[in-house]
Amino acid sequence: MNSLPKKAEENEVRALVFFLCSVFAPLWGVGYVLPFLLALVFDLCKGCPPRKIRQLARDRSLAPLFIVFLLFLGLVLFSSVYHTESKWGSTDGLWVVFSAFLFFVFGIAAGAGTGTKKLIFYLKLYFCLGFLLIMLTTMNFPSFRGGIWGEMNDLTTAVLMITGALCGIFLGDMRKASDIRVAVLLLPFIAFAFYFSVKISSSDAALLLLVGLFFFLSILVPGRYAFAVIWTFFLLIVFTGIVYMVFGEPFNFKSLLSTQRLESFLSFRPQGWLASLSLIRENPWTGIGSGLYKQFYEVLLPLLPGKKLVLSHSHCLYLVHFVAHGAAAGLAFITLLALNLRLVFNSLKDPELAPLALMVVGIWFFALTYGLVELTPASRELVPLIWGTSGLLAGYSVRGKAACIGKKRLI
Repeated sequence: MNSLPKKAEENEVRALVFFLCSVFAPLWGVGYVLPFLLALVFDLCKGCPPRKIRQLARDRSLAPLFIVFLLFLGLVLFSSVYHTESKWGSTDGLWVVFSAFLFFVFGIAAGAGTGTKKLIFYLKLYFCLGFLLIMLTTMNFPSFRGGIWGEMNDLTTAVLMITGALCGIFLGDMRKASDIRVAVLLLPFIAFAFYFSVKISSSDAALLLLVGLFFFLSILVPGRYAFAVIWTFFLLIVFTGIVYMVFGEPFNFKSLLSTQRLESFLSFRPQGWLASLSLIRENPWTGIGSGLYKQFYEVLLPLLPGKKLVLSHSHCLYLVHFVAHGAAAGLAFITLLALNLRLVFNSLKDPELAPLALMVVGIWFFALTYGLVELTPASRELVPLIWGTSGLLAGYSVRGKAACIGKKRLI
């Protein structure tokens, strides 16, 4: 009699452990977390055996995702083997793409075997703990030096993504006025993200993206109470930013709008995109190989006469696989993004899935916007957070549909 509740509890623990690995992996990097996840495969397969995973993969909503993901992986493998000098561990390399696929599949396996209500409670709790740990890693005092990455863009993106995920999962679960007091818990984390964007981040776009997140979420949150809270946060951030810029330090609008300032902000990225397009035209089928930035440098240099070179790759999430692996791989990657987003937005229609869907929306918002000018969202440190949570949501969405079909049959 107690076997079913016990099994449900075991599945919830599996999903929670997987989720924690996905969230904390950005702090350690895929190379450190992947062995632990591989050790979890056996445990995941006990709750969701390979036969069940194959059934999930044949679901109408997941089958296109699986097919395109496998096609993309195959094209990357072909390009990596064809270019013997390819660096398989680079941002656009095979191991990073393969780890994205693994996290996505593991997420589906974990999500397909559990319910959502208790997990959402735990996600709220552990997201807060995860964010506190990220705050500790960014501190830099004489008595305490944090910061475990050498790349500030990666750390900035992680802070913004987890802020977006926190807002999504808290506000997506807000259905009545009494839930507003829970939203107060978000304030210290939003305040830290604001402080990080202004004081710590090396990216001029961080604060602008943070403001854009709140405006974007205000459109998607389901209830009027959630809308009121997120719009209040939006106005608070905008007002605080204006006050800080006007009274915090002398503000020179002429300098802000100068050609030098604009040039510094763009960091010659348009020339990088032109160099990318030139390389795609020269190598349309197999690309130049992963991590082979020497060719990029040689094409970019003539576009920057008399300038110090600041770019060694495309600095664009949407072009990187076109350059590295060819047009077919690039198109497969863009198609994969579109199919994944379609699944996420369809999940918003289900009130039970809305918190998880908004959590994933908060993460992907920064991946897709910051990805316009940076490759950071494709880095191995952020792969678990992006693709692991997407897989978790995909597994839940398929499980929810199966449960609805089962109820209809019983009726």
